[in-house]
This record gives sequence, C-alpha cells and structure tokens, in this order.
Amino acid sequence: MSEEPRVSVLEEDASSVKVRITGIPIQYANTLRRFMIAEVPTLAIDSVAILENTSPIYDEVLAHRLGLIPLRADPYKYSGDCGGSPCQVSLVLDAQAGDEPRVVLSKDLVSEDPDVKPVSPDIPIAKLAPGQRIKLEAYARVGRGKEHAKWQPVAVSVLKPYPHIEVLNPNAECAAAAAAACLPGVLRYSKDALRVRGEHRCRLCMDCVKACPDGVKVEERDDDHIIYVESVGAIEPKRIIYMAARELSAQLEELSRQLEALEL
Repeated sequence: MSEEPRVSVLEEDASSVKVRITGIPIQYANTLRRFMIAEVPTLAIDSVAILENTSPIYDEVLAHRLGLIPLRADPYKYSGDCGGSPCQVSLVLDAQAGDEPRVVLSKDLVSEDPDVKPVSPDIPIAKLAPGQRIKLEAYARVGRGKEHAKWQPVAVSVLKPYPHIEVLNPNAECAAAAAAACLPGVLRYSKDALRVRGEHRCRLCMDCVKACPDGVKVEERDDDHIIYVESVGAIEPKRIIYMAARELSAQLEELSRQLEALEL
C-alpha cells in the first residue's frame, strides 16, 4: 500500500469530475463515495404554502416537483440555528396564464436571497391553460441525501479500481487485435507497436487480454481507485468530494470524542 493518500484529477468539466485516489483501502474510498450521496448538505425546497392553484396538478404533486428542483447555494450559509428555528430561504411563485397557455418554469421562482436560485431557469413546473393560476410560497432548508433524494448533490457517484495496463510484448502478432478489441483511447497500435494511451479510460472488460494474452496485462490494486462524480448542478463536482471528506472527518472526530468519554 502507498505510504500516503494522493488525489489527482483525471478528467473534469462543468458538471462532472473523475479523480484518482491512491493510498487508501477500497472500504475507505467507498465510504467517501457514499458520503457524497448521503451526507453532503444541500439546499432544497421542503415546505410549500399553496395560496392559489387552479392548474390541473394536485397541490402535493406541485410541492414534490418544486422540491426536486436543484438550488444553487452555499449550504453552510444556511446550516445551524436562526433564532431558535432552522435557517431557511423563501421563494415566491405567482404565475398566471393569459389568453394563451403558459408553461411555468423555474425562472418564475423569485428568491429572497439572490444567491439562491435554480440551477437552470428552464425547468418545467406546470402547464397552465388560459386563466389558470399558481400562487405559492416555498421554503428551502438544508438537508442531506439520507433524508430524501432531493437533497442529494450528485446524480452519479461511482467507484471503480484504477486499471493498471502493462504491454508485455508491443510487437506481438496479436497486438493489433488487442488495440482493436479495446475501447477507443485506451490502447494504440501504430508503427507495428502497441502502446498504452489512456489507461484510466479502461473499463476492465479484459477484451484486450482475451485478444492478445501474450501481449497485454491488465490488473487491479487494492489501494488505487477512480471516483467519478456527476453533480446535479447545486454544488461544483470537486467541492462535493471536498465536502464529503469534511463531513466524514467531522463524524470521525465526534466518534473519537464519545469513545474517549466512555474510557473516562
């Protein structure tokens, strides 16, 4: 096992990140993955006061739809206690169709805090026929995915072993077959030689090994992993990983304090 944990970014875009973590057992890496789903705090609409609803959507369904709209916000700003009650943000929706049908969108939600807003302005909420109206007040609070899926900051959180690919014989007769059997971007066969191009893209299907067992070797290691995270948009992907580690550290420290109290 490696002497110390290391983290490096393999791929990244606005909505997802793929990182390599070395130096920790798979159990710990999987704990971090689960914390991204269940323990990272986010802000979501939790209660709704319906003032008027003449749309064809039931009040309960409307409230559920609002809760599933991801909100871009700093969850730590609204964590804790605000004058004896949990901190919350109010959002108002007042939409009415005129002579033509109207689609109510997430941009129609007006937040009391300009820093709290839906991740996209074009999320459909309801379709109103002429003359129909929806008027309500929604209240968002901080929660965690273990309470309800609307508080999960990730759409995808995947852990897999990091593939270690070794070319045993770059000039093997079957080398070209190995490159052809592999996913694009992993192996490359050129100038009569097989080379590794991007081993982190390997899915461990072992098709290249089956095609050329004497030319390619693919193996896993117990302390080398890839974590792929796709955000719903409320929190940046890399920050989700950081927040998961922070929450895990806080819970371990609390457990340590309780164990020390038991010993005393």
